[in-house]
Amino acid sequence: MFAWWQNLESVSVFNTWMQMIAMLGAALTTVSVLLLWMQGNRMTRYISEREQSAHRKIKAVEKAAEQIRKELLATQQNQDIADQRRRLAEMDAGALRKEMEKTRIRYADAEGALRERIDELKDINITQTQEDGNAVIEEKTEQKCVLDAQQSKMLSKLLSSGPKGELDIISVLEDPRAYEIASDIKEIFDKQGWSTSEIIRSAFSSPPEGIMLIIHSKETAPSYAKFLQRTLTTAGLPVSAQISNKYREWSISMVVGHTG
Repeated sequence: MFAWWQNLESVSVFNTWMQMIAMLGAALTTVSVLLLWMQGNRMTRYISEREQSAHRKIKAVEKAAEQIRKELLATQQNQDIADQRRRLAEMDAGALRKEMEKTRIRYADAEGALRERIDELKDINITQTQEDGNAVIEEKTEQKCVLDAQQSKMLSKLLSSGPKGELDIISVLEDPRAYEIASDIKEIFDKQGWSTSEIIRSAFSSPPEGIMLIIHSKETAPSYAKFLQRTLTTAGLPVSAQISNKYREWSISMVVGHTG
């Protein structure tokens, strides 16, 4: 009986120790799980922080790359604009030089033709009065304005080698002959590249005789006014000149008056 009791007590002690060991194991397991959880949280935070840091660095690199790309693009655009302006400047300079050379040649040809015509007139003892282009003098002539074939040919030849410009053409009202001459003159000037207006029929209190060139003022006279006056005179047409502020600035008007 006593032996049995001792065996029962031993089993009870053993069971107690086993329970304690089980509880200790459970406690150790709990502590291990807790430690693993805490370590996992720390690793998660560390990885998250690394990812955020890497993301910020990537954003910074992308932003810097975008800024560099914009700067390169702006630099390229500025370079393209500068190259375009340089090419345009070179083209404009070349075109300007060519145009100046053409103008110089036209003036030289016109002056040569004028000198030839003047020499011809001197040889046949015909006196022509040539006016200074800077002093516009009003003059009257009794010579009849008749535009014959020789005058038309000479006028076309002189105009072909000279400068071009704009010309307003006016004929005296109720004078059919003046309108016919104005039409012939307009046709010649148009063929030689001038820009002429439609013929205007106008009434004058004192209708002019022959052809009258009218400008607004000396200061606003076109550059080709002198050439035009010399050309008409050289072609044998009676020409007078007048200043009137009733006419447009920087323009010249040709009034075809009575032909006698």
